[in-house]
Amino acid sequence: MLEEAPERSAVNILQRLREAGYRGGYTILKEAVASVRPRAPQEAFVKLEFASGEAAQVDWGEFGDVFGDGTKVHAFVMVLCYSRKLYLEFTRRETIGALFRCYERALRYFGGTCREYWHDNMPSVMAERAGTLVKFTARFWAYAGYHGFKPILCHPYAGHEKGRVEDGVKLVRYQFWPGRRFADWADLAAQAAAWREKYANAREHRSTGKVPALVFEAEREHLRPLRPEPYETDDVMSCRVDPFGRVRFDRNQYSVPWTLVGKTLTVKGDDEEIRVYYGARKVTMHARCYQAGQEVVNPRHMEGLEALKPGAEASWQRRAIERWGPHARRYLELVPSGTRSLRHELRELLVLGTVYGAERVEAGMGELLGHGYVGVAHLERVLRLQDERPVAPPPLRLSDSRLAVEPPAADLRGYDALLLDSLRDREDEA
Repeated sequence: MLEEAPERSAVNILQRLREAGYRGGYTILKEAVASVRPRAPQEAFVKLEFASGEAAQVDWGEFGDVFGDGTKVHAFVMVLCYSRKLYLEFTRRETIGALFRCYERALRYFGGTCREYWHDNMPSVMAERAGTLVKFTARFWAYAGYHGFKPILCHPYAGHEKGRVEDGVKLVRYQFWPGRRFADWADLAAQAAAWREKYANAREHRSTGKVPALVFEAEREHLRPLRPEPYETDDVMSCRVDPFGRVRFDRNQYSVPWTLVGKTLTVKGDDEEIRVYYGARKVTMHARCYQAGQEVVNPRHMEGLEALKPGAEASWQRRAIERWGPHARRYLELVPSGTRSLRHELRELLVLGTVYGAERVEAGMGELLGHGYVGVAHLERVLRLQDERPVAPPPLRLSDSRLAVEPPAADLRGYDALLLDSLRDREDEA
């Protein structure tokens, strides 16, 4: 049977033998099949060798729903290919934002970057592949350029190309994980960090026979220095506020002030919280929820909504704005005299009051009226300019010191002298 179809399973053979009168058990048959099954020729591989500080390998491992809240736990593992020193961190997501945050903490842990980073074909890194042609995702390509390393994707089904990090994931799965209990997420992180230092990086490595932590002391000098500027690692999306004052993020709904209904806001999330922005201005924040289909609501976001219920007075918006101060009252006196929609002005003024606060909007109205203008578009620009103070970029550093020469400042007093001399000549002629 095996000569006819080598891929036959022991169960398939058992069913055929039962028809022929076999009365034995499955276990003894399975052992016999394993002993006589034709073996495929073993494939030969080229052993990969890496210099100190040359490369690291990165991969994820999944560990199931540990806390029973419907959220799977994922392990991020980065292994330096030369010293075999390992970085381990557990996360709740495998998004590109989570990847960046783990990357940043891993690079700080090692104290520098390698020249190359090898990855499996994870969706956050690989956009598409056609044979040997590979296209990285735009965000990961930008991240690699920021740190100046070369990203490399392993070939599909070529486990030997990322064997160092696969061994690292197996080490976590079979040496750290079994038999452990975790009180909460902080306890999981603490136990993982302690195990990483006491066992993973202090053991004698099976392949090299050396202790990774000791070999790393020499490899550290070959790592490239980290950039001092922080990298934006948040999960980011734009979202339109629904009629119930909610924005959707990561399969959940989060409340925002109801005055922002219909506005398109920017939502940013890190490991612990999400923040909601109107332009560059943060309007609210929530603790991040990792379960699915949940509603996270701040009751204060609904305050004042009852005024819109049937029977509420139509002038409630105007009265609310007039309470901000004299500039607001003067502003509302002037708006109806023009062609602007009073309904639009009132609605947008309440939005600005929610985003910037009534006191700042009142002061902004005073500044706007002082320049002879009305209109929420002008008012919003005044408020944004107060926040968007220009920040000078850090000075450009050139590797060749001969190019880093400051040009001498031009002395304009000679031009002033020419101007003054010409004026004197005209006075003398007069």
